[in-house]
Amino acid sequence: MSDETSILVLGMDELASAIARKLHLSGYAVAIHQPTPPRTIRRRMAFVDAWTDGAFSFEGVEARRADKTRDFLDSLKSGASIPVLWHPFEDVATRWPWDVIVDARAGTGAAPEKLRHLSEFTIGLGRGFVAGEHCDVVIDIGARDPGAVLRNGSITRQDSRDEERFADGRMIAAPHHGLFHGAKRLGERIAKSDIVGSIGETAILAPVSGRLRGLARDGVAVAKGADVAEIVPSPGAEVAGISRRDRLIARSVAFVIEMERAGYAPISLESFF
Repeated sequence: MSDETSILVLGMDELASAIARKLHLSGYAVAIHQPTPPRTIRRRMAFVDAWTDGAFSFEGVEARRADKTRDFLDSLKSGASIPVLWHPFEDVATRWPWDVIVDARAGTGAAPEKLRHLSEFTIGLGRGFVAGEHCDVVIDIGARDPGAVLRNGSITRQDSRDEERFADGRMIAAPHHGLFHGAKRLGERIAKSDIVGSIGETAILAPVSGRLRGLARDGVAVAKGADVAEIVPSPGAEVAGISRRDRLIARSVAFVIEMERAGYAPISLESFF
């Protein structure tokens, strides 16, 4: 663990988890902030189950929910696990001297926040962030230039689908609100019309054959239209672990932080134009 650099990662989905894991393995003191139960259903591609279960290991790294200050400090100082903080953001951001804050909530629909006054160095991922206004650096998460770094301005793109990191999957939405109960396991191969789960008396059927990449937690309350499962028809699709694109973006984040802490300005996309 680095005694010099503490990093707060905002978010807990696949991308945020990949970034937190990479930074943790790079020797930084890393914490995750997730104030509400995460809605991510790709639960074998992220740390999300740690929020509810208290702890979850993902690709060799454990995340543990820190309910008390002692839990947070023990995890942060020992480096044995990544503490997951659920307290109000204002408390988390101001009560600890974070050296770096990384806003990795691009996939949750959260509006970009101005972070520059909260830390020495701040990074925003995806569209909506303006480098020099919201944060110090913006990193692209789109399919064309994943990991590209901008130190001025923002990412502009006509097609918002370019930032969809799992476009090969078929989502299944809840037909109505209620408690979801799964009938399959993550990663399991299923056939079209198989029962994936149920909400009350309503069975939820698989619209296509493939492997189950996403599945809501058993017994969770869902709203009408919420994603409860995801099926990927392709036999070679990624259904667990870190995706290739998220791994590349996580490496870019780690590289930018390393260069910043060393006093170097990282290569910036706009310098090529």
